[in-house]
Amino acid sequence: MAQLWRVIAPERKETTGSLGTLDEALLSGSAAGLVPLLAVPLHQHRFVATPRRRQAITNNSSVEISSAKVARVRTHDSQPIAPNAPKTLSSLSSHVHCIIFRYLDNPFDALRLSLTNRYFWAVGLRRLEDFIMESLAPWAGERIVCVSDESDPRAIPDEILNETEKADLEELKGIYDLSNSAPTHGWRTVGAPVLPEELRKFVVEYEATHPMSEADHAEIMMGLKPEMLDFYPRDQPWILRNLTTKEYVRGEVIALKGEFVQGPNIEVLGFAEILVSRISWSSREAYFGRDKNLAHGKWAGHRFDITTLPAHEERAGNDGWRDVSDEVLRDLDVIIGSQKGDDWREHMSRRRQKSISSMRLGYT
Repeated sequence: MAQLWRVIAPERKETTGSLGTLDEALLSGSAAGLVPLLAVPLHQHRFVATPRRRQAITNNSSVEISSAKVARVRTHDSQPIAPNAPKTLSSLSSHVHCIIFRYLDNPFDALRLSLTNRYFWAVGLRRLEDFIMESLAPWAGERIVCVSDESDPRAIPDEILNETEKADLEELKGIYDLSNSAPTHGWRTVGAPVLPEELRKFVVEYEATHPMSEADHAEIMMGLKPEMLDFYPRDQPWILRNLTTKEYVRGEVIALKGEFVQGPNIEVLGFAEILVSRISWSSREAYFGRDKNLAHGKWAGHRFDITTLPAHEERAGNDGWRDVSDEVLRDLDVIIGSQKGDDWREHMSRRRQKSISSMRLGYT
């Protein structure tokens, strides 16, 4: 019977949903959810909060919305204040309002103030985006390992899991057999970013007593949805970093085709599949293809993140780091080639193109 796999972050007692078999994890995209757990967003904002802090924006709709926000802030700051007029929160400058937002350490408090009017939304969105960015990439820098329902915690080396973590995994395996059931007893299943969805849900509940126009609703909902293009630009090369061994893999090298690279997301085969092929650990042999055993991955229990190559070079430089993209590529040829043949790259690319054509024709 085929083993079922899932990735765990033992220090956080968190786990993905079931990835299915190794075939499904490596060839069918079931592991793609690992990317948002590790991809660190660039520290930039989609929209402009004040005229002093303009950011480069590449999306046309964002430019329009951003310009509208700048206009709201400028209009507010240009309003004359009568000498004897009472000082209120609204009469303060946008600079002071930005400072107030920075002191709010609860995202829902920031959202409540932002929903006061269209001006405060223009100023507050920057702080809301700070909260959203902080909620992204929760597993960046965390130790992770891909375990199966045949993984005996007692047989896992100490350098991968300590005794407490082995006991935790034993507990997890006792709850269920690594199927799709939700864990309990302290374990938590992680998936898409939770905070943006919670903020959007708050807005829906808020509207029940504070109706807003359709345009305002659309602007707010879009502002609270972190699209990959917004925080993870496609015009820069992205890399998967093994922080434990100081090695990295370049996305453009492992991608089957350049057009498949969408920022940190790489269609068909990308960083998620690389990880599964190298962090799996099972007490039972896990053959993929004819003779490639992935049961004892060389990166099991290591720490990772996904970032841009320029950001890596700026922070880390060449201080002992090694580019292992070609090595990983050769391993993929052995792993997947043993299953799909020497032309596996072309075969998988054609399958992806065929799938897109079917969708355009309306097939399911």
